[in-house]
Formats: sequence, structure tokens, C-alpha cells
Amino acid sequence: MENRTSDALIQGLATALGEITDKAPVVVTSAQTRDAYQDAVITLSVDSTPYRLAIAVKRSIFPRDAREIAWKLKYFSTQSDASPHDTIPVVVAETLSPGARDALRAERVGYFDASGSLFLAAKGLYLRIDRPALKTQSRTLNNLFTGQRAQVLHAVWLTGREWFGVHDIAARAGVSPATASETLTALERRTWVEARGAGPSKERRLTDPRALLDGWAAYQGSVKSKTVRHYYIRTATPADLQRRINRACGIENVPYELAGISAGQIHTPYLSSVSQVFCRIPAGQGMQAVLAGRGKRLCPAGRS
Repeated sequence: MENRTSDALIQGLATALGEITDKAPVVVTSAQTRDAYQDAVITLSVDSTPYRLAIAVKRSIFPRDAREIAWKLKYFSTQSDASPHDTIPVVVAETLSPGARDALRAERVGYFDASGSLFLAAKGLYLRIDRPALKTQSRTLNNLFTGQRAQVLHAVWLTGREWFGVHDIAARAGVSPATASETLTALERRTWVEARGAGPSKERRLTDPRALLDGWAAYQGSVKSKTVRHYYIRTATPADLQRRINRACGIENVPYELAGISAGQIHTPYLSSVSQVFCRIPAGQGMQAVLAGRGKRLCPAGRS
């Protein structure tokens, strides 16, 4: 990390602790510490009890990183001159994923991130502040679910529990091997997949499909809904309209997918009737060609 970013995060933690304790803590930077792993040490007093925070600064932390950093911080903290009972290992990062926070709390390792979220736990001390993610943090956490990375996620999901290689997933997802490798590494950091082997022969397997779906659902719930346009056409039944859409998109070579109630009715046909067809088509000339070719007419909402 750039020193300016690292210093700003450490100072942010010190400021937050000063506001809580009404007394500014003492910050010792990495240049003044003898422990190469620690980026800083903060000492403070809460209700006349002294505490020493051993700080490690990272850019972004996910569950796999959290476990490794927690172990190293706890180990190096015990090697310091201070009593291990007085030392609290703390991870400071621009972005901490929800899974990383859970893992750090389970290990009783403190954390602080750019949003101001804070956790410290020790004998006689418990602090926890949860704040919503900043926009920059949301981009770091959610970039898996957009663009070509989302295609890789979908391809991984379709493998079930089978082992797969980078080139296999790249071919299934229709992306470059570099994009597939980058996305799979991010999945490993989230502990959603496991790996075996190394180099070109390295393989992975989906191990936590529920977490993958939960993450995808959380992302979809946080983004703005796409613009919905209403088109009206004379047709006998929704099933007939679906066939006509399929035929028109095939002629124009335009990708599409049935959505909403239409898709649900195909998988679980429990409704007695569906009067509308919900469909997702990329906006642009392709969509206009499909509409023009089928003789449809666009009407504003509320009119027919």
C-alpha cells in the first residue's frame, strides 16, 4: 500500500479511539518499531487500563487473508517485549469483506476500515462499530458480480462440485484465461472454492455454493433496477409470444432471457395463467430490429 493511504488509515483508527476514550492514543509508526510485520503500534488507556494495539495494514481483506493475517499477528504479538495479555492484534484495511470481519471476530483480532467500522476485544474492553460500506468499498466487494467476472461466476456455478481448470472455465464463460484466473483467485480469497495443484495444472472446485448465491443476491439487491419498457402485441397466448420472441432473436442474433414470472412459470408451473411475458434483451439496434421484425408497437405505461 502507498504510505499515504496506510498513514491515513492508522490515523483514522487513532482518531476514532481518541473520540471513544476522550484521550488521544500514542501512535508509533513502522519505522520506529522493531517488528517487521507490524506497520504500527498504538497504545491507549481505557478506564486506567493500558492496551497495546499491534497494527497490520492491508488494502483489502477477504476470509482467506483474514485467517492468515490473524495467525501471523497473534504469533508476532506474543514475541514482543510487552505482555501478550496487554497486546491486541488489529488489522487495518481500506476494505474488509463481511466474511473477513466474521473471521477476525472469531479469532478475537481487532479491525478497522475506511468506513469507520471498528472492532476491539480484550479483557475489560469490547468495542464494535458497524457502518455501511463506502462506494469505493462496494466496488471492491462487488466487482465479481459485474461484466465478464459475472460470466466466470456463472460458469463456476454450473460446474457443481466438479474440479475444473482455468482454461476450461474461460472457454465456458467466453472470457480470456487472464480474466478467469483473476476471478478464480478472488473466489479463493473468499473461500468459496478450493484448489489443488499449482501452475498450469492447478484445479479448483466450488465448495460453498450457498455463500456464492448469497453474495450474488446481496449485490442484486443493492443495485438499481433496470429500466422496464412495456410493449404490446396481439398474440394468442404467452407461450406463443415466447416462441415468437425466440424466433425473432434467433433471426437477428440477439441474446435474450426470459425473466420474472415467465421464467418462474417455466421452472415451476404452479400458476393457472400468466398474462404477460417478461424478457431481458440488451438495449440497442438489435432490440429495435427484433421489435420491428415482429410488428410490435411500443405504448407508454398505462396505455394500450
